[in-house]
Amino acid sequence: MKVIIIGAGKVGFSMAQLLSDEGNDVVIIEQSPERQQLLEEALDVQVIYGSGSSTSVLEAAGVRSADMLIAVTEYDELNMIACLLAKKYGIKTTVARVRNPEYLEVKGFSLNETLGIDLFINPERVTAKEIYKIVKNPEALSVEYYADGKVQLNELEIDEASHLKGKKLKELNSTIPYNIVAIVRDRKMLMPSGDDVLQEEDRINIMARTADMPEVEKVMGFHSRKIEHVTILGGGRTGCYLAQMLEASRAGINIKIIERDLSRARQIAQKLKNTMVIHGDGGDYEMLEEENIGHSDMFVAVTDDDKVNLLCCLIAQNLGVKKTICQIKRTDVMPLVEQIGIDAVVSPRIITAGAILKYIRSGDIISVTLFGEERAEMLELLAQPGAVAVNKTLKSLDMPNGALIGAVMRQDRVIIPDGNFIINPHDRLMVFALPRNIHKVEKLFRNGGRK
Repeated sequence: MKVIIIGAGKVGFSMAQLLSDEGNDVVIIEQSPERQQLLEEALDVQVIYGSGSSTSVLEAAGVRSADMLIAVTEYDELNMIACLLAKKYGIKTTVARVRNPEYLEVKGFSLNETLGIDLFINPERVTAKEIYKIVKNPEALSVEYYADGKVQLNELEIDEASHLKGKKLKELNSTIPYNIVAIVRDRKMLMPSGDDVLQEEDRINIMARTADMPEVEKVMGFHSRKIEHVTILGGGRTGCYLAQMLEASRAGINIKIIERDLSRARQIAQKLKNTMVIHGDGGDYEMLEEENIGHSDMFVAVTDDDKVNLLCCLIAQNLGVKKTICQIKRTDVMPLVEQIGIDAVVSPRIITAGAILKYIRSGDIISVTLFGEERAEMLELLAQPGAVAVNKTLKSLDMPNGALIGAVMRQDRVIIPDGNFIINPHDRLMVFALPRNIHKVEKLFRNGGRK
């Protein structure tokens, strides 16, 4: 596949790296000479200097033969214009990063559909949504939903007191159906088998019906607690979106936002209805003590500075905050952040890449979620009539070793499958796969695909 990426900031660089590593033909359009040099040194991609709104630059990038264009510059209007031009040249799929809420919340119609752009992506909003899911499921390190919200995937950590420690997977209570689709141990993603023994600090990814998840967690010794006080560090777009979501939930959560920029603090204080906005420095230990931050159930750091987020989460933990969530934009430091005790780490780059990836994957792909350093994926896909996997039991299906079906939605019914489950045409499957097996999985469920 040939992909043109306009803008080589954090998101553009990550997408270029990911797509290039998979063997796609990637061309980047970038106006900054410094970024252009960095790209040429770090990635095996073609880089063209210029503006993505220039037809001559687009033609030099090979727009006439490209399959996809991703416009992720800092300018919404440039991104939309580039996508409009790309469609005129015949590019099938276009993605534009759009941050201005006015473009995203047009009443009466969808602006991206009106313009013919396949996806508007707002990294701050999707990051806020990910954090919101963790706030609603505080026992989890991460939470994802599939099958129109009917299937839930929670990442949970086994602590020192867990009764799961030392048990084989096949020995676990299975009175309520669920699947453990992956185990993260020592920063490595493992595909589970019945004889695997769980260890302290293992992170297990459990998939179950959303309605069953509370009981599944209960029988496994994980207990949810009510969140009453949330403190957000950073009143930028992500922090503001999160506060708005929490207000709209009507859960009665007391919300505080700490913002060091006085002008911005005043703006968000006017915008938010039930949130206390504090003008101050989140790194000021005394100020945090005075504001009783230690009594918060959750501390969420979402400033634009990774170092500030990390430091303030550590201070919050020292003050007694029960759970910390840290936004990290540099994916290369995420393992270090997890090692020093931060409860949950969110990466706008990874979340955004997952939203875009479903347009890259072949077959009937509904959604893609990226996981961990190894970039494992949860693919939500449809089994096409005539595909290799259709009408076969799971145990007879030649699934790659690094892939596992966690759940199936058949019409409106969710099934947690076992080895005797037979795949029907149009089944909606949630498949967890390591990177080396993703294309093999796609072929199994695509009409005309081969083993």
